[in-house]
Amino acid sequence: MYNPQQVKQLQSATLKWLNEKNGSIKEVEELRDILRFHENRYYVMNDPLISDFEYDTLYKQLEKFEAEDPGIVSKNSPTQRVGAGLIKDFPKTRHLVPMLSLANSYNADDLLDWDRKARELSKLDAIEYCAEPKFDGASISVLYEDDQLLRAVTRGDGETGDDITPNIKQVRTLPLSANFSSYGFEQVEIRGEVLMNKNNFKKYNDAIMEEGLPPLANPRNAAAGSLRIKDTKEVGRRNLEAFLYHVSYTAATGTAPDNAQPTTHAGMLEMMWDLGFRSPKKEMKVVTGIEGIIKYVEEFEAKRDDLPYEIDGMVIKVNDLDLQDRLGMTSHHPRWAIAYKFKARQASSKLLDVEFQVGRTGAVTPVAKIQAVQVG
Repeated sequence: MYNPQQVKQLQSATLKWLNEKNGSIKEVEELRDILRFHENRYYVMNDPLISDFEYDTLYKQLEKFEAEDPGIVSKNSPTQRVGAGLIKDFPKTRHLVPMLSLANSYNADDLLDWDRKARELSKLDAIEYCAEPKFDGASISVLYEDDQLLRAVTRGDGETGDDITPNIKQVRTLPLSANFSSYGFEQVEIRGEVLMNKNNFKKYNDAIMEEGLPPLANPRNAAAGSLRIKDTKEVGRRNLEAFLYHVSYTAATGTAPDNAQPTTHAGMLEMMWDLGFRSPKKEMKVVTGIEGIIKYVEEFEAKRDDLPYEIDGMVIKVNDLDLQDRLGMTSHHPRWAIAYKFKARQASSKLLDVEFQVGRTGAVTPVAKIQAVQVG
């Protein structure tokens, strides 16, 4: 997102603001740019360049300027993420493009069969695929218009979902604005997953148990439940993250530079990363032929427990966007993508007791009492 020259300029500007502590209100947009830069380094890159105290110092300076002159507040200012209080409801909203399910596969034979069908339909000897993690969180659809975050919607029934825009603004890995116009797009709908990473999940559970509250069951439920909390400040407290993995719709401005718009799925992931989104750019792998994909997903499954996030499989997509269009969709799922589901986790438990229950007809049914265990 930032080239080396921009990083150097923003680091220099950061030092100026921290040392002078009395910047001019006329320079408020520079201060916003500085804060956006450091948010990206902290939340997206996981490579902060300043301390939390220094960030808070800059943030409070921006709050002071905007309080003195409310007319300078912009919708994409870093201060506009702050929870505004309680949400009354979550209006039903229609996706621009339906959020279909994916066909599932559970072994190499399933992937080989899917690849065979795709090659037959496309009349190609081999197809280039892109494999990426299947994040285990809450699915969302996010719409940007004229480079600004317009709305965010849950998956719902695939056609319509709940508008959760106030809550999604608390997810700091999701930019409030993104320069899609530099790629020639005036409207973009993107799909992703909201997650709570394992470390943040543990910290949050520890904190609420100290308050005498019951712990959350698992990171997936924590993320999904958070999106429908009516207190936006509580949503912000949960340190959610969003991974964006698919561009479902674009409307062009007609002014794009030559070759600006990606022609592959991997190119779209790289575009989103460059625009400041957390996308699976680092985890994806592009391979021609299904055999290399099978090897990669098996390698990824072996290290799933070492990842900071819960994943329950991999998603394999035809990489060429034109070929995706040619392959099309069924009423249920796209023909150009498939989910490879990892084996279910297992854990040993203990039989505590067996009770015998007598039904109305006199039939006796044994009921086992099993000690609860955490799986995963």
